[in-house]
Amino acid sequence: MYYGATQQITEARHIARSAQQQIKDKTGMQVTMVLYPSESAVKTPEYMLHIIAAALNEHPQNYKLKTRVRNIVELRFIAALCLRSNFPTITLQQIAAFFGGQDHTSIISGITRAYDLIYAGDEKFIKKYKAALAAVNLWLRNDA
Repeated sequence: MYYGATQQITEARHIARSAQQQIKDKTGMQVTMVLYPSESAVKTPEYMLHIIAAALNEHPQNYKLKTRVRNIVELRFIAALCLRSNFPTITLQQIAAFFGGQDHTSIISGITRAYDLIYAGDEKFIKKYKAALAAVNLWLRNDA
């Protein structure tokens, strides 16, 4: 049976949620599954996070730090923006899992604050955002 793209995503999410619940019920372990097209095994959200961290001279483990230091917070803001724009099927909860299990509302707030910084013309943030965006775009073009 052929599904449209939206139907495929909806069905895949349903299957993933069911699998997550079964794993939790049987083992007690909470797992998060990230859905992305498998055409390219290299183009994963996890790898994109590494690209962004490298572009901003940060360590990839910094995404999970429980801190409000500006560099780390901005790293998460930029990563959330890039993940949402380049992986449209990724959910806010999945992004939160990459950042150490934050709540999905924290991701919404972070994306909003990032847009606010761009709109306000914060030069430091915009410079970081452009550097990360350039690195991500180069990565996407080179692996195409």
